[in-house]
Amino acid sequence: MSTRTRHGTVCRRRARIRFRQMLVSACAAIMTASASIAETAPDLADLSIQELMALKVAEVSTPSRFPQKPADAPASVTVITAEEIKLFGYRTLAEALQSVRGFHVTYDRSYAYVGVRGFSRPSDYNSRILVLVDGHRLNENIFGSVLMGREFVLDVDMIDRIEVVRGPTSSLYGSGAFFGVVNVITKRSADLAPMEASVEAGSFGARKARVAFAGKAGGVEYVLWGSYFASEGPQRLHFPEFDAPETNGGIAEDLDGEWADNLYLRLAWGDWTLSAAYVWRKKDIPTASWDTFFNDPRNHAVDARWYGDLAWRRALSPASEARVRFSFDGYLYTADYPIEPETADTAGLGRDETHGSAIGAEALWTRRWAAHTLTLGAETHRHLRQDQSYSLVRPRDVLFDSRRDSADYGVYAQDQYSIGSNLLLNAGARWDHYESFGGAFNPRLSLIFHPWQSGALKLLYGTAYRAPNVYELFYETPGEWLPNPKLKPERIETHETVFEQAMPGGLAVALCVYRFHLSDLIAQADEMPFMFQNRGNATGVGAEIELEWRHRRGVQTRASYARQRAEDDETGSRLPNSPKNLLKFNLMAPVWRDRLHTGVEAQYTSLMLNPVERETPSVDGYWTANWTLFSRALVKGMDVSATVYNLFDTRYAFPSAGEFLQEKIEQDGRTLRVKLTYRF
Repeated sequence: MSTRTRHGTVCRRRARIRFRQMLVSACAAIMTASASIAETAPDLADLSIQELMALKVAEVSTPSRFPQKPADAPASVTVITAEEIKLFGYRTLAEALQSVRGFHVTYDRSYAYVGVRGFSRPSDYNSRILVLVDGHRLNENIFGSVLMGREFVLDVDMIDRIEVVRGPTSSLYGSGAFFGVVNVITKRSADLAPMEASVEAGSFGARKARVAFAGKAGGVEYVLWGSYFASEGPQRLHFPEFDAPETNGGIAEDLDGEWADNLYLRLAWGDWTLSAAYVWRKKDIPTASWDTFFNDPRNHAVDARWYGDLAWRRALSPASEARVRFSFDGYLYTADYPIEPETADTAGLGRDETHGSAIGAEALWTRRWAAHTLTLGAETHRHLRQDQSYSLVRPRDVLFDSRRDSADYGVYAQDQYSIGSNLLLNAGARWDHYESFGGAFNPRLSLIFHPWQSGALKLLYGTAYRAPNVYELFYETPGEWLPNPKLKPERIETHETVFEQAMPGGLAVALCVYRFHLSDLIAQADEMPFMFQNRGNATGVGAEIELEWRHRRGVQTRASYARQRAEDDETGSRLPNSPKNLLKFNLMAPVWRDRLHTGVEAQYTSLMLNPVERETPSVDGYWTANWTLFSRALVKGMDVSATVYNLFDTRYAFPSAGEFLQEKIEQDGRTLRVKLTYRF
């Protein structure tokens, strides 16, 4: 699909010295400030129902592939709960991740892109973050992408929690676990009513309907979920770059529509679980990217993603567990691009088509004994179909047709060793093999010190890689696109220090400083804009702080600040699409008993540079705020919520990629959504 494309040594030495000085200073300050903090443990019996519902989960399973306390995890972890999704009115996975410290999201009116710690390339389709659903790998096998808007494979109402693991995690998960892993945990039948239905309506003619069934029959627990979404989008979008009479004065009319269907099934019996999910989404494209005709209703894209997963899990003894997983995945992308006027003889359309499918298997064994927790695993994928084509429609003329298949496999091991009562050593490594480039070895090492029961100091080191995807390797159009089967994988090496501490009065603080180095970055060649090469290294440094306060009466606040800088090693210049400052604030509070709650969210994203040469080299920073009112059981079995997005009608935009004529992509002003849910 190609139309979807996505000072030297001295400077690096100085950056390392500055980073080490920052680490030493931060650790000294942390230990000094924490010396007077008394240990406090909340008494759950004294908490209100509101507080119990909003408590974070006691364990996470993604960082080490087995359940453990977040303080023991070899990473900085954030958990987004189902309650937060409700009370902040999140409609997509991208909106939920936007609330995470160190994360920022951009949108080009086709797809949402998630940046982490100052690194984000427009049109990379999130290929440097690994996304899982209940442990099932979701990144597809053509672009390595995962789509996080309405085209995400799950309806957000189906999410029980989201575990966000920062840092390189290829030691356990292989390719794509570059800047982090996002594991979306679905709701079980016990979390749902026997039948649940919801409807919602919002700005731009947006409407959605959903129905779910859950229960147990004949020893089988089941969940069945389906939803439908449609929106006409803004009726008029003005793009000054097209401001001419022949292009309708730069106004795209009724060209931002979106439609999506989701289906989900989960069956569980004994040690076995069968799950399957499907999403289909169509999106009109108003931006006339890739030199297509402006204000042409034929311009649209369709994405479909589906998977099936059969998992077996059994405790072999009180100290050991085995897991086996078999999976099937599919992906479809088609897009029509108007390149000529439609006539009786020709449709005037270029069509991209991508078809991917794969089967996979994984086995994992965990054993605890004495002071050790050992994890051993193996994983393999056979990519049955990795097809790409580009053709002209009516009369059909195939300009490019690539049909490929491939295989990869990996083995990994990890040991968590308790050194005394307050010190953990977590060490692991994974080796993978790909047909395209050969092998990749990635270690991870973590030292976790608990100076007090309610605090943790973590020293983290790890590497990760991103395998070149099939599009980057083999997309070709004569005279323009050229294949490059000699691409090497991108690599990252990260050093990080994390401090987490619970304080008296329900206050908790998290602080981390980090440095990462990227090498062999895959980018388009200057002389051949659609040929990919390993060209460029980059270095990033940053610090993040987060404060969270939980009041016994149900009030919860969270504020975070991230200061980050990612720069090109060769030029020393800041990377494009990379904000230096991210500030986030969230508040959840009861308004009336346990019946009416409010959620307020405010975020600041600083100036970002444009990724290509433009008359305007940067896009201004901006503030946005959202406000939600949520009522639980005002009428028995019924929940009602209303959310105002971009409350103060801020005008803001995001940098655009090279396929756009626009210097920036303007975003929506104030919008509204009202939602009603009834449980039978």
